[in-house]
Parts: sequence; structure tokens; C-alpha cells
Amino acid sequence: MTVRFALGVCLVLVGSASGIEAQAAPRLGLEREDGSTLSFTVGLDRGYAVVPLSVLDELGWSVAEEDGSIVLSAADEITVSMRTMSPYFRWDGVVLQMTDPPYRAGGRTYVPVQFLTDFLPRRLPGLYEFDGERSVLRAGDVSLLPGGGLMLLSDRTVEEEAIAPVFPVHDVRVVIIDPGHGGADPGALGPDGIREKDVALQIGLRLAEELRGQPDLEVHLIRDDDSFVDVWERGQIATDLKGERPGVFVSIHANSFPARSAARGFETYFLSDARTEHERRVSAIENAPITMSPDFADSDQLADLDFILRDLKNYEHAHWSADLAGLIQDELEDFHPGPDRGVKQGVLAVLTNALMPSVLVEVGYLSNPNEGRVLAETSFHEASAEAIGDAVLTFFERYPPGTATGGAREDR
Repeated sequence: MTVRFALGVCLVLVGSASGIEAQAAPRLGLEREDGSTLSFTVGLDRGYAVVPLSVLDELGWSVAEEDGSIVLSAADEITVSMRTMSPYFRWDGVVLQMTDPPYRAGGRTYVPVQFLTDFLPRRLPGLYEFDGERSVLRAGDVSLLPGGGLMLLSDRTVEEEAIAPVFPVHDVRVVIIDPGHGGADPGALGPDGIREKDVALQIGLRLAEELRGQPDLEVHLIRDDDSFVDVWERGQIATDLKGERPGVFVSIHANSFPARSAARGFETYFLSDARTEHERRVSAIENAPITMSPDFADSDQLADLDFILRDLKNYEHAHWSADLAGLIQDELEDFHPGPDRGVKQGVLAVLTNALMPSVLVEVGYLSNPNEGRVLAETSFHEASAEAIGDAVLTFFERYPPGTATGGAREDR
């Protein structure tokens, strides 16, 4: 069985025992140009995928370490310097950023798998290629640098690469709006028969109208009527619509906690491990529609979701998703009568296949009698759409890196 997602770290689960045992030993393969092969265990003890730094020795790089400083060099042509506990590193003077830092443990140094599966193939495309289907890194002879027709990115200027290490320049950005639930799935129910699917659709339609007035945005709705769309399909639809262009995915929902009807307020989720009982409860509620389409849902998907989340820690969109979530919270706070419940994280199936900055917005509590009635008001739909739209536009001022108004990303 293989767990896949584009551009991330695709790990083959090895072993013939149960799924849980298989998940405990993901491995990364290495194929050299001379036909020899190696396989390395991928560590997940800190919540993100790493391999021993010694893997770079196997690839022909010179590795030097001293007092937390790491220097990698190849064929006297390329120098990479990094430090433990810092995600930033320099590639021939160009400052780049991994999603997670290298670290020391048990007398060994570990580097994020992202460095091997993302940065090496991107910056040395003539030398490295990552096969996500088999979780194998194909590697040429590093001693061939800089000849042999190998493509290098090191000739780009420091300023250009520091601002835009990954993303090409596009004139159009894509926004995919996902009104939650729909059709046979009403979502949460509120006072006077108010249904979550109706609240989400009304806000989604107004958000699409709000953003379609922007000349550089392409806007899509996962559903624009009372129809059912499988929760697993939504993110994949969004990914297909976005293509290679920069874009965001915004899923709109309303919360419910009947056992505590006093609960109220708004919160925005991004895809990551649920940390609290509340985050686990909301994740379970929003993932419930998985069971409504048994012909589509794979029984392995639920079992593997936690593993995918550990893997996603190595994927660049997680940080951007958290940024977008924070901007939406800030905008909603300006008008929302309920409290700001903050940015949350959870194992949310609807976001799993959306390979872009992605969030799920809980606009309020239908289970609260007073707030539930507010969520049914047209004025609330309009204000919510305007707030989310403003947050998306602000987000696009800094995303993707290299845009005229954005510049390098600043950590929140």
C-alpha cells in the first residue's frame, strides 16, 4: 500500500503485518546511477519525516558538522550550510527554508526528508529525481558537477531565489470555495430548522460573487446548489481546478455542540494533528460524511489519515494554511458577535487532498440558540463573505513568494 500526495514526501509502507505495524516503518529508497540501491528508515519521532544526515554521504556529498553547524559540499561546486533547530539554510549563499529543522538525537543528526525529495530535485534536476510512486530518490554521480549537461539553479541571483524559491510567476490565482455538506447531508441543525448546508452555501455564493470582481482571480465553487459531494472528492476537485497555478481552498461550515449550548464563536482550522479534545470532536463531526458514500471511501483511508498528517508536516502548504487561517480569524473578529476561538488544527478529510493552502472555517455555533439565529441572517452571510474575501486578498499579497506586492514570507 502506498500513501501519495503531490510534491510531498510519498512513503511506501513496508512489511506484511497489520497496517499499524506497517506505518511504524516507512522507508525511503535510493537508486544510484550505477544500479546499486539502498533503503533508509524514515524517522517520525518529532512529528515530521527525517532521515539520518549520513544519507548525504551515500549520495557523494561531503558532510562536516561542528557545534550544531552543518556544511554540505559537492564537487567543489556547491556549498550548503544549515544549523540544527533552524529550518533556514543557505545554498551557495541563497537563503531557503525547509518546513522543519534538522536536529540531533541519540548522537546522530537528522535532516528533513524534504531536503532530499524536494530541494535536491528542484535545484539539481539533472542529477536527482524523486519517484513518489515508489518512494525512491534516483541519484546521479555528484562528481559530474558542473559538467555533463546537468541543470543547476545556482546561477539565479540570491535576491530572486530568496524571494521565490519554488513558485513560478502566474498572472492568475485560483480560489476554490467549498460550501460544506449539501444534498442528503444537512450538516448540523440549529434553531427553527436552520441547516448548516444552507448557511455554508449562502456564504459561499456571496464569497464567490465578492471575489469574482477581482481581475486577477479565478473563482470556483465545489457546489453552487443543494447537491452532495463526497468529502474525499472535494479536495481533489480543488487540486484539479488549481492545476499548476497558485491557489487556495476555503471550506465553509458551521459548528455545533448540543451538549453545551452556551458555546459560541468562530474558529478556523488547517490540516494537522488535533491537539485538544475540542479539535478532535470538531474533526470527527466534519469527517462524518465519509460514511455516506461507501462506494468511494476506501477503508484504508481512515486508518492511514493520521500517518498522512505526520507526513504533511513536511509539506510546504501547512505553514501557509496556518497564515490564511489567522487572517480569516482577524477579519471575522471585526463584526462577529461571538468570541474569537482562534486558529485550530485537526485531521480533516476535506482538506487532505487539497494540495494548496487550505482552511476550514467554522463561522459560528448553530447549537447556540442566539448565535444559531444570527447565522441564518442574510446580513451575516454578506458580512462573513466580505471578511473571508478580504482575508484571501490580503493573503495573496504575500503568496506565492515572489509576487510583486508580497516578497518573502514572514513567519507569524
